[in-house]
Amino acid sequence: MDREHEANVWPMCQCATCATCQCAKSRNPQSNNIRLRHFETKHEKTFKDQADKAESIKRAVSRYGKQANTLKIFAIAKNHATEASYRIAHCIAKRGKPFTDGEYIKEAFLCSSEVLFEGLPNKETIESRIKDIPMSARSVERRIEEMAENINAQQIAWLKDAVVFSIALDESVDVNDIPRLAVMARYCDSTVREELCCLKPMSDTTKGEDIAKVFMEHFEERGIDIRKIFAVTTDGDPAMVGKQREAVRLIEEKVGHPIMKLHCIIHQEKLCAKMSNSDLNEVMAMVVKVINFIVKRSALTHRQFQSLLEEMDCTYKDIPLHSADRWLSCGKVMERFVSCFDAIKAFLAEKGQNYPELEDEKWVVKLMFLTDITGHLNELNLRLQGAGQTVLDMFETWTVFVGKLAIFSSDVATSTFRYFRHARELSSQHSISTAEICKYMSELESEFTTRFGVFQKYGPMFSFLIKPDSFDGQALDLSLIDWLDTQDMEMQLIELKSSTLWIFSHMKNMLSPSRSRLATDHSEACVQLKVTNYNPQIMELSKGKQGQGSH
Repeated sequence: MDREHEANVWPMCQCATCATCQCAKSRNPQSNNIRLRHFETKHEKTFKDQADKAESIKRAVSRYGKQANTLKIFAIAKNHATEASYRIAHCIAKRGKPFTDGEYIKEAFLCSSEVLFEGLPNKETIESRIKDIPMSARSVERRIEEMAENINAQQIAWLKDAVVFSIALDESVDVNDIPRLAVMARYCDSTVREELCCLKPMSDTTKGEDIAKVFMEHFEERGIDIRKIFAVTTDGDPAMVGKQREAVRLIEEKVGHPIMKLHCIIHQEKLCAKMSNSDLNEVMAMVVKVINFIVKRSALTHRQFQSLLEEMDCTYKDIPLHSADRWLSCGKVMERFVSCFDAIKAFLAEKGQNYPELEDEKWVVKLMFLTDITGHLNELNLRLQGAGQTVLDMFETWTVFVGKLAIFSSDVATSTFRYFRHARELSSQHSISTAEICKYMSELESEFTTRFGVFQKYGPMFSFLIKPDSFDGQALDLSLIDWLDTQDMEMQLIELKSSTLWIFSHMKNMLSPSRSRLATDHSEACVQLKVTNYNPQIMELSKGKQGQGSH
């Protein structure tokens, strides 16, 4: 047998197989004699002549090639199904949906495919591909965990390369009463990133040393140098920034150089807005009491009130319940309550409910003022929120609002109410006493100015870090950046046009009551995929899997 025929009989593969009888033989060069002896022993008398032998070998090789091609197509189809399962699992995690929704998505896709692909020549192939997508709850769980690990690997790589980074810490208790520590980092790679590093459960106490320990263990396990930390933002909790053994101080000791310690701007704004004022608190308490009677007492009462609003052609067709944990809901509740004020009084009278405060002129003045001022505070809160804002943006927003408060105080003192719409409408009907309102405005302005002191201290630093090209270099405290390479700073400032140091506000991440059975590691993976700006490397992940169809 010549070498050309032998090469055809033994197609190149990891373990050579005889195309005639499918017998596997080693492809080791020393086994050529073994393969030749196999052919002479098994197949020499099979052929009539050389022409018959050549034709038989050609048919055998062609048949073998078709089988190999079929297997290759099958494997590619399975790999595509695996990649599709990753992409669907990613969508499930981004939307915060249960793992079991994978099977529901697949079922919906199959039902719609019967109509969607009607008339296509490859309809059966498409439906077969959909059926092959592994979308069981367990499969979705594994895909999400693997993608979260991939995101973690990307984060770690960039954090290791970052010159500096800032962190935010927040500790909250989820619906299962498990304390969770959320750690977010802000750093710069090819762009500025805000990333959730971890959402760690804390098994025992949540003291400052416990928080610091969990934080430092997380970064040490991943080989990230915490000496690169430039700033730490917290919600101001005593365990974070208390006087003894607080987390931030312990982290600073471990870091080994001074770090910028900030109290979340949004949290401080909420504290200012909720400052104690007994008279106004009583107004809010009465509003909540009335709403609870209308909305929560019985479904019938609620429906009757909704019908009354439609009959009176009110702007709103219902009023929401108030949530003390969500300050923005206060403004929405007050705005709707005032808009439906006449309808509410008529409905309460019809039900025989006596609330004399609703007829008290002084109480109504406070109600209108509280509605207006909470509207301004809500506007500030919304301006402070949102990803991608620098601390300088928030610093300037806060500064502008403090300036507005002085104008608001003057507006109230002169009874012009230019910036208080509801109070102005009420003043057009009768005179308003502004003594108590002026007192509240003075307290509010003082509260904002006092809490603003920390940011005034760091103001020049913020300007230097974020807008160095427009910074004049005056009044800059370099103690916070002594550990950085600041040689030839003047020359660097001339060339530098944008900052690579950013600081951000904190973010809370908790489980919802509808998913209270979600394990801590699974919830961490879901939240991470939901908030990250990185894209999981799905193609690489799917290539590393053996393609398997749905069971």
